[in-house]
Amino acid sequence: MNHYKVKPVAGDEETVRVFFLRVASFQETIFSFFKNLEATMPKPKTFECTLLVNKGDRLAFALSFLAVEKYYPAYIHNFMEASFIGAQDLGISTVNWAGIDRIGKAAHVPVSVPLLKQHEAALRADLASFLTLQKDLQVTNTPAVSVAGTYIVTPEFTNGDAQLFSQLVNGIISMAC
Repeated sequence: MNHYKVKPVAGDEETVRVFFLRVASFQETIFSFFKNLEATMPKPKTFECTLLVNKGDRLAFALSFLAVEKYYPAYIHNFMEASFIGAQDLGISTVNWAGIDRIGKAAHVPVSVPLLKQHEAALRADLASFLTLQKDLQVTNTPAVSVAGTYIVTPEFTNGDAQLFSQLVNGIISMAC
């Protein structure tokens, strides 16, 4: 089991960050691990879920994720879970507003997610900072866990074994504290 190191990213020293995609079956299977990890995170560390933005996706889903995270943070886990189920199991498109609205409704977000498009300028600024962070952390696949803005762990290091992956993540967090 292993991890890789990147040049420390300023501002992420106390952060455990999980990068995810809306369509990757491994992520759906370990989502409960990440929710538990967030609930048991040692202080002063913080836990954040960050969407990995890739060229194959359009920006609608990324902007939607950022909008829910920013304006309705209590619904972000529901939105992520509904995205996994909607995109993977039900074949709902996340590249158009109709599909994203269905996911938002399934997640019980109190407004129509496409209505959050009114905040697009602010959300695009957030998106730009996430793209910079993604580049600085050298994250190219998911799920990837960044610890302290320096250590990166992916399931590749455990040959896809979810239990070993969770042990490795916990070990890196303990080491970095």
